[in-house]
Amino acid sequence: MNLRKKVTTVFGAAAAASVIAGAAAFACTNLATLNLSSTAGKAGDSVTVTGSSFRVNSANVASSDPVVLRWNGTEGTQLASVVPDKAGNISATFAIPEGQPGYYVIVATQKDAKGVDAYGTPARASFQILGANGQSVVTPAVSSAGSTVASSPSSSGIIALTVGLGALGLALFGAGFVAFVRQARRRDVPVTASVRK
Repeated sequence: MNLRKKVTTVFGAAAAASVIAGAAAFACTNLATLNLSSTAGKAGDSVTVTGSSFRVNSANVASSDPVVLRWNGTEGTQLASVVPDKAGNISATFAIPEGQPGYYVIVATQKDAKGVDAYGTPARASFQILGANGQSVVTPAVSSAGSTVASSPSSSGIIALTVGLGALGLALFGAGFVAFVRQARRRDVPVTASVRK
């Protein structure tokens, strides 16, 4: 009976180690990324986009699924279509469409023949259409001291939320692992039987 508990504990620990290794491998996978030659400009300006970590058909690069660049959403106006090279990199140039001054998103999607998104896609990059005189339509924030604080198109709230949820997930995983180890140790404690005389 004691041997069975030890074997169960060993297999439980091995399973936990496998889950941790799998989670680490998943966390280290690459997501597709986009970089723009310019992040602000006027409608009609030419912008070059480069990207990396897109899926490539290992047998034949020419038969890899194309990456489609769209304006302001996954169903937005198509800006360009390009097949990734053998390293999964892309490069394309397109003209910024007409639009009101403000922030827009350029989305890169890559779907297989069944219409399923490739892992790590869609990738996104933001672009700001400037006003008629080339000015930003975003007004800078003013601090309590009266000085101007530079604004950024990235959202620090989303970043903080992501970090917070990640920390919470790690804490919950750690608590579950500790509970598992404690339960396994309790099973190993021999139970003394009372003997009647």
